[in-house]
Amino acid sequence: MTFLEMVIETIKYIFLGLVQGITEVIPVSSSGHVAIAQLIFQIQTDEGLLFLILVNTGSLIAILYHFRKMIGRIILNFFTFFSVSKRTEGVQDDFCYVWKLVVASIPAAFVGFLFSSQISGLYQDYGLVVVGVGMLVTATLLFVVKDYAKVNGRQTITFRDAIGIGLLQMFGLVPGLSRNGITTSTGLFRKMSMETSLNFSLLLSIPISIGSLLKYAYILIQDPTGNQLGFDPTSGYHYLFYFMAFVASVVSTRYALKFLYKYFRRGRLVYFSIYLFVVGAIALTFGLLQLR
Repeated sequence: MTFLEMVIETIKYIFLGLVQGITEVIPVSSSGHVAIAQLIFQIQTDEGLLFLILVNTGSLIAILYHFRKMIGRIILNFFTFFSVSKRTEGVQDDFCYVWKLVVASIPAAFVGFLFSSQISGLYQDYGLVVVGVGMLVTATLLFVVKDYAKVNGRQTITFRDAIGIGLLQMFGLVPGLSRNGITTSTGLFRKMSMETSLNFSLLLSIPISIGSLLKYAYILIQDPTGNQLGFDPTSGYHYLFYFMAFVASVVSTRYALKFLYKYFRRGRLVYFSIYLFVVGAIALTFGLLQLR
């Protein structure tokens, strides 16, 4: 591999890591954007399981860091709950919050475990058509709830809220349908405040991400030859490419949480809706032309 080829390949991996990170925490579908980047711009990478593990782990690390104080408090209070003498109202609330996250995670975990191959097959058959339709559906959802954040003020989450969010989160497994957009919109429909809906949605991404990583790891264990790894351990270049994608994912997710996320948190949903309408329409058009 020449120096120029190495630079070009490095840029490709960095670009996909950036796309994954930035779109992971805002309601525009990270999987949909990665698919668009690969199919429209003809970015070809050896995107095997190791690549998926690395970029998803990068985003997960950034999310854990961003919510580190809240997560630490919830975990501490969860175990403190078992001490009756220390069972305050705040401790009880956090104990229930953990179980609400568990309840909301079950439907997506169930669907992902049973139908992940069918979902992958749907994408392989229809590509950008699936992504485009998913983005247009997400754009419509965000447009419908764009003003809800201004009137909703409930800062609590019930188990009924968690069940509703969990059931609709299942659709976020389809490329183009934003998991974060769906779960946050559901929270707003349920009269929850924007801050409450967003925090629950992003914290809900943690068990989903961990579950996905465990699934990838299991597949690798079942395939000891490494055929699905997508990584050549004898190539020094691959170590560079994958490391740069990982770093790009961590940094861009952190950037998105710190800067871009504030526009979503302030209820500026209409901007994301308009963006998804435009990108979704473009993706759908390209997809339909490919099918002809």
